[in-house]
Amino acid sequence: MKTNLPSFFIGLALAVATTAAAQTFTLLHSFAGAPNEGANPMGSLILSNGTLYGMTSQGGVANGGEVFRMSTNGGSVTNLHSFSSYSGNGLNPSAALILSGSTLFGMTGAGSYWGAGLVFRVNTDGSAYTNLHSFTGGATNGSVPYGSLTLVGGKLCGMTMHGGASDLGVLFQMNMDGSGYTNLHVFTGGATNGAYPSGDLVVSGTTFYGLTSQGGTNNLGTVFRVNTDGTGYTNLHSFAGYPNEGASPPRSLTLDGSTLYGMAQSGGAANLGVVFKLNTDGSSYTNLHSFTGGTGDGATPYGSLTLANGSLYGMTSASGASNYGTIFRVHTDGSSYTNLHSFTVSAGDGASPSWCSLMLDSATLYGMTYYGGTNNAGVVFALSNLPAAPLPTLTITQMGNQTIVSWNPSVTGLTLQTNNNLSTGTWGNYLGAVSNNSVTNAPPTGTVFFRLKQ
Repeated sequence: MKTNLPSFFIGLALAVATTAAAQTFTLLHSFAGAPNEGANPMGSLILSNGTLYGMTSQGGVANGGEVFRMSTNGGSVTNLHSFSSYSGNGLNPSAALILSGSTLFGMTGAGSYWGAGLVFRVNTDGSAYTNLHSFTGGATNGSVPYGSLTLVGGKLCGMTMHGGASDLGVLFQMNMDGSGYTNLHVFTGGATNGAYPSGDLVVSGTTFYGLTSQGGTNNLGTVFRVNTDGTGYTNLHSFAGYPNEGASPPRSLTLDGSTLYGMAQSGGAANLGVVFKLNTDGSSYTNLHSFTGGTGDGATPYGSLTLANGSLYGMTSASGASNYGTIFRVHTDGSSYTNLHSFTVSAGDGASPSWCSLMLDSATLYGMTYYGGTNNAGVVFALSNLPAAPLPTLTITQMGNQTIVSWNPSVTGLTLQTNNNLSTGTWGNYLGAVSNNSVTNAPPTGTVFFRLKQ
C-alpha cells in the first residue's frame, strides 16, 4: 500500500464477487376465500420452528379475515381463527402477528363493539381466542390500527391511525392480559408532529422510531422518535415529496445500528415512491432509489423493507413486466438495484402485494400478495436461490499517520485480503485485527492492494 491516495483507490477497487444461480419463485399456497379459507392477505409472515403464521383481510367463515398457519413447504394450511363480526370478534386485520411463547398477538382494523378495531390473542393451535382491548376512539383511546404490535418490557405497544384528541392517531401501551391501556403519545399534526401513523414501531433500547403518513412541515409525513415511556417526542424528519424526497410513508422503518431505512409510496424523481435512509438523530436523509415504473422497475411501495447482509429487500404494488408489482433488492448505499421478480397475476403467481412485506429466513424470502393465484384471492410464496449480494465498496480514510480501510459494517461473511504485486504476487488473508469491518494501520512502505472475497 502506498501512502498516496491514488494508489490506495487503485487497490481498493479490486473486490471480487461470486455468482449464484437465478432465483426461484415458488407458489406455496393459493387462498380459496370464504367460507373455508382466507383471502387477500395483508402484512407479513412470521416464522417459528418451521411454521409460518399470518393473517388475511378477507375470507374465512364470515368473510372477515382469518389467522392461519402453514409449513414452509406450503403444506398443512390451517385456519386458526376466523374473524366474523363487529361485536367483539374483530374484522379485517391488515398487519402481522407477533409471537410470545405459544401465544399469537395481533390487531384488527375493524370489529369491536364500536367498529374501531381491537387487540387480540390466540394460541398457536387456534384455541383461547381473546379480545384483549376494543378501541373506542375519542380523546383517551385509539381507533383503526393498521400496523402490528411491538412487545417491550412485557407490554404490548402499537399505533392507531385515528383516535386521540385530534383524531389523528395515537401511540399506545397495554399489559399482555389486556389491562392498563394507556396512550403514550397523541398525534396532533402540524409542523412539529405527525398524523395518521399506519405502521409498526421499531424499538432500540428505550426509544421508539416510527413513521406517520401525514403531518410535519409539508403535511407529507414524518419520521419520529419518542421514548418508550411516551416522553421526548421529536420529529426527526418532515418529508418534502417530489422530486427530491419521498412522501406519505405507509408502513414501518428498519433499523440497522444508527441508520433507519424505509419506503414512501410517492415522491421521488417520478413521484412513484422511494427507498430512503437517515440517521437516528434525523440527519443525512438520502434517497437510495427513486422508483420510475415501467417493466424494469417498480412503483408505489406500500410495505416495509427487510435487511440482510448489506442489502434491502422489498416489494412494490405496481409496475414490473406485467404492472402487478415487483420484488426488488438494493444495496444499503443505493447501488446495485435489482428487480428479482415481476408478479403476473396468473394462477401460478401472485399480484399486487399491497401492504405486504417480506420475511427472510436464511437464503429464502417468504411473502404474500393481495391478489393472484388460482382464485385471484392472494398467495403465499417463496423466493429462493437468491443471487449473491453485491460486495460493498472498500473505502480509505487517512487520519494523521494512520490509514483506515473499511466497508459496510452490516455486511458479514467476507474476508479482507492483501497483495503486494498484482502481476507476480498472490492474495493472502489480512492478518491484522478487523473491528466492525474496519482496519487501522500506519502506512507501510511499498504498495499494498486490498480486496474482499466471499
